[in-house]
Order: sequence, then C-alpha cells, then structure tokens
Amino acid sequence: MKIKKQFLRQIINEEIKNLSKQQPADASRKAAVSERQERGLLAAINEYASIDTPISVQAGPTTIENVQSSYKVEGCNKFGCEMYTDVVFVTNDGEIKVSCKGTSAPSIAGGGLLGAKALIPDIIPNFLEAAEKWYLDNGYKEGDLIPDLYGKLNDSDKKLAVVGTLEIGGPIDYMYVGPMDVEHTFEDNLLKLNGDLIEAYEYADNHDIYFRIRKRRNDQPFAPGEKDRHGYPIILGRSPSKGDTGRRIVFVNKVPKTRDVVEF
Repeated sequence: MKIKKQFLRQIINEEIKNLSKQQPADASRKAAVSERQERGLLAAINEYASIDTPISVQAGPTTIENVQSSYKVEGCNKFGCEMYTDVVFVTNDGEIKVSCKGTSAPSIAGGGLLGAKALIPDIIPNFLEAAEKWYLDNGYKEGDLIPDLYGKLNDSDKKLAVVGTLEIGGPIDYMYVGPMDVEHTFEDNLLKLNGDLIEAYEYADNHDIYFRIRKRRNDQPFAPGEKDRHGYPIILGRSPSKGDTGRRIVFVNKVPKTRDVVEF
C-alpha cells in the first residue's frame, strides 16, 4: 500500500512536535535525584517530630531547635519557574525555608532568565550584551558552536541570587548541602543528618556566584544580532536537530578551569 508523501510528512511533523513537548531524559533524571534528597530529608524529620514532641535537627555545625514537622514546597512561582524553597521546617517559633543541594551540584537557584530578571532586572541585558561582544571579540562567527560563558556577580547581587525573594518562592533561610541519599541517626531527641545546614546569607558571603550561559541543545549555533522577545541578545540560535532556540541562564558557584568569565 502506497502512502502519499504529504500524509507521511504530516505524520513525521506531528511526531516531532510531540517529542519536543517531552521533558529531556537528563532533566527527568536530575529532577528525580533532587526529589530523592528532599523526600529523604522530610521522611527523617517527620518520622520523629510532632507538635507534642518537637525535636532538634542537626546538620553539620547547625542545629535547629523545636522542629514539629516538615513539608515539601510544590509547584511553581508567579513566573512559572521552580520555587527557591524546596522544604520547610515547621518549628515552635515559625517556619524555616530551606533550599536543598547536592555536594557536587554547582547550580544555586532555579528560574532561568525569568527568575534572574525578577531578582536583578537591570543586570540581565548588561550581561548578555557583554557576553555577545565577548564571543565576537574572541573570533566566533555566526553559525559557530560556542562554549558556555560565565559572569561574576557583585556582593549585593549574589546575596539576592542565593536568598531570593517572596515572589519567586523565597527568601530562603538555609541551604541544605549533602548527599542525595539522606542518612540519619536519632538519639536523645536529636536528629543528626549527613549534610550541612548553612545560613543563606553566610553561604553568599563565603561563595562567589556567577551567571552561566548554557545551551538547551548541544548543536545550537551562535546567533549574533538576534534578540529574544524581551529584546535581549539571544546568543544561541535554533538547534538543527530539535528546534530549540535561545540560551539558558543559571546561577552557579563554580567555573570550570577551561571556561571564561566575562566582565560586565
């Protein structure tokens, strides 16, 4: 039985659209890993804590007293991005917001461009314009494959990047940094976890924070002169294989030795 080319092309196009809507496998794996840490933390606390018998929770040098329970923060913030707060400790004195990170995960906060724009609106176009100029000054041409690029935040901006604001699901009080598999011991009303609780402002004071421009797909070409719907340099054009357009912007606390940092 012969199939008309037009009909066949329509089937292929529909399949491509469906695939483009699916979450990439690596993103699904990362989400599953972070969920494992968060739910392990909640399970450890809620196994022992209650309103009638609050407990102390120790992670590294920090101890939180009078913890009654904990819960996970679900959903997205008003910009449609992931919330800054991952879990909340409910104590006798109120709620404590915590962001959970793995020991090897350099990403500090979610939200991408919208989250960054909400936090530090004026700095985004400056960074992207400086980044596009850096690529051109270093010999990259339209259509070239380009490396990721970083930009260092000043002291004031990096505190906002770590702590966040109410409208994007913060501000957080602590970072919990530890293995993805949460382990614990419980004795004399003290729950000891195998990670570290670090005050958010202390974390910001002791770490450099950077913007990172990264690809959505590995085959995205350099697209100088093109703008996104916000009027910002798009940096990365359409992926030939998947059709994705534009760059991602994330906050990180480490820069690989093989990558460059642009001043802006």
